[in-house]
Amino acid sequence: MQSSETLNMGMKKAGEILDAGLFWRGNLAKAVKRRDFKGTLWSVLALSAFLFFYVWQHMQAVKLGYEVQGLKMEKQELTNQYYYLKFQMYDVNSLTHVEKVAREQLGMVTPLADQIVILDDGTFYPRWFSFWTSAMKKNDDK
Repeated sequence: MQSSETLNMGMKKAGEILDAGLFWRGNLAKAVKRRDFKGTLWSVLALSAFLFFYVWQHMQAVKLGYEVQGLKMEKQELTNQYYYLKFQMYDVNSLTHVEKVAREQLGMVTPLADQIVILDDGTFYPRWFSFWTSAMKKNDDK
């Protein structure tokens, strides 16, 4: 019995709320009768502005996501290119490559033993080294 009484009280309360015009439908019906659409128009405009802002924000987030993905791909391509150029630099600067260029393009050959001349240049070593070597020679002579 209590459930039917509770249901009846709920229905009565809902009827009172509808009669008081608290629902949109009630306000809309009154506005149509009076031909007063200001409130409805403003609410539709506010809802439209909110939806437009929400969609615009979402589209900006998607656009930025695509830009980030594009920049990540560009970074990966540049990183690959960097390592490829670094590999090429090591290959070009290797001694075998330098020797190949010297022989093929510049016409250089390995000198024979009688073509090698070693020059004695005293300024090549620092003064302290020559002093030290001369002191060592004196000790060897004794």
